[in-house]
Amino acid sequence: MRLTRLLLLTLCLFPTIGSLPSALGAPRVDDMVFVPAGEFRMGATEESGGLPDERPLRLIYLSAFRIDRQEVTNAAYQEFVEATGYQAPANSAPALTLWEHNAPLPGIEQHPVVNVSWLDAVAFCRWANKRLPTEAEWEKAARGTDGRTYPWGNEWNFENGNSASYWARRTVQFADSTEWEAFWVKGVGAAISKEKGLKGEILTLPVGSFPGGASPYGVLDMAGNAAEWVQDWYNPNDYRTAALTNPQGPERGAIKGMRGGSWLKPAISLRTTDRDWGTMDSRPSGTGFRCARDAY
Repeated sequence: MRLTRLLLLTLCLFPTIGSLPSALGAPRVDDMVFVPAGEFRMGATEESGGLPDERPLRLIYLSAFRIDRQEVTNAAYQEFVEATGYQAPANSAPALTLWEHNAPLPGIEQHPVVNVSWLDAVAFCRWANKRLPTEAEWEKAARGTDGRTYPWGNEWNFENGNSASYWARRTVQFADSTEWEAFWVKGVGAAISKEKGLKGEILTLPVGSFPGGASPYGVLDMAGNAAEWVQDWYNPNDYRTAALTNPQGPERGAIKGMRGGSWLKPAISLRTTDRDWGTMDSRPSGTGFRCARDAY
């Protein structure tokens, strides 16, 4: 369990969700980035600071694919809700719900949609004639082929992503989970979130607010703002036996993978190799998604 899990458990409650829409929407024209076929290094070593579920470092081959340049916004999700009658994003804690009357609160239309479950994300992507990216696709789109630690390079820069470190203006990582929690619960972070936060003290920002944090392929917000659901089941030991060509993740499981960290997380969770997870029907206040599709 990640060092950041403690506070998330206090912020994220898990309501049930509705059924998937019965029909797909029409094809949509979106800003997607082409990622060419080829090999890349997936995972990390212990020497480079990789956590146990990021090991071993492996050379993976992926077919070409396309991925959304930006995270799915509230405005885009509203189109989906209006077209299909699908349930709007919500949290069982009213203070963490950012939509009212099937519409996002004024001013956050271009923020990433949050309070959506893995099932909600799958439903949206199907409606858009897309799919969620696999964990391997997400990581390649974030780090490229040179094995970088963050989408922009190997050195931490708090100005390149919306994270706890950004709000703390920290050029170094939090020392530990106690220091990180103290920032949000007892320290400056609590005051910031009350002053600048959305309803529920949530601190998402418009997608694309950090162009300096773009990945080698030009994909934005792959470090922070909203964490992102991926297609795969999560298994902390999967890398030991997973396929080296177009891995799809475990065949079955109980929890789904997340990537990228969020506005709430410290720098360690914004690394391109960091892995997180959630139950399929959980709707965290820091988790959204982006879509992908095969290149054809």
